[in-house]
Amino acid sequence: MNGFIYLAIAALLLAVELLYIRLAKKWNILDVPNERSSHHAGTVRGGGVVFYASCLFFFLTHHCVWPRFMLGMTLIAAVSLVDDVRSVRPNVRLLVQTIGLFLVLSQFGVFNLIGWKSFIAVLSAICILNVYNFMDGINGMTGLYTLIALLTLSYVNLFVVEFIPQDIITYVCLADLVFLCFNFRKHALCFAGDVGAVSLGVIIVYLFGRLLQYSTAEISYMTFLVVYGTDAGFSVIRRLYLKQNIFQPHRVFIFHLLANEGGIPQLRVSLLYAALQLLINVGYFLFPYSKYLYMGFWVVVLLAAHIAIYRYFDKRYDLIK
Repeated sequence: MNGFIYLAIAALLLAVELLYIRLAKKWNILDVPNERSSHHAGTVRGGGVVFYASCLFFFLTHHCVWPRFMLGMTLIAAVSLVDDVRSVRPNVRLLVQTIGLFLVLSQFGVFNLIGWKSFIAVLSAICILNVYNFMDGINGMTGLYTLIALLTLSYVNLFVVEFIPQDIITYVCLADLVFLCFNFRKHALCFAGDVGAVSLGVIIVYLFGRLLQYSTAEISYMTFLVVYGTDAGFSVIRRLYLKQNIFQPHRVFIFHLLANEGGIPQLRVSLLYAALQLLINVGYFLFPYSKYLYMGFWVVVLLAAHIAIYRYFDKRYDLIK
């Protein structure tokens, strides 16, 4: 019976994506290339609306469970979709997203934690939400990397500790596969847009929040995001060191440099990130000692790799200006 339901949900999600792409082309909701872009032609923006749709379908088919999560997700997705169509003032967007995020976090009682843990949880959620926005610039990056995270969380949920109904992970995986059909191409038919990237960020925040709530491994599970997390964190530290505005859009993540200055095909870069994260995730379950030691090891290795890669590109392309 579940197989039939999943097939029906997949068909509905595909219909949502096709309808959105058709409407976006009609209403000219396109991502037009600029000097920071990694693409060279106008591409439909906002195709990630399918991720919000997957959560909505879960909500409607599971007795309207998690009303605060769904309300928060709706607020965040709505203001992000409007921002994809026409620019929303940053202060208005930030206010709505903050309200939505607090609703999402309150759904699993994050504010009942000890003070400093609650603060760290909120800060981590805000960071994940923001850095997810940068993934969308490389074809396949958002979908592939998220798919690895979702499959790993699915394994944990099924075989390690049950922290959430499996259907929500499955529904989002189906949405991800639908999105990849249109995005994992040399010339993408659509990008996730703010609505997709931010919605995915909210979903990841909620899933990891629930996992940390129900498990004893706690922060070590963040190893499942260490590849992209290290890239994002190091780029922020580097920009602060160079006295650059960290809130201004840029394309100096390692994956940007590899694809743009390095000339490596975008799909190959996306596959590299996904494959490395998959390797790390598998190793997490096989490593017989402290999971924190394992996470720390990879943070150090990835930071060293980032420093070496940045030095190479800084020297060759004079990136520091």
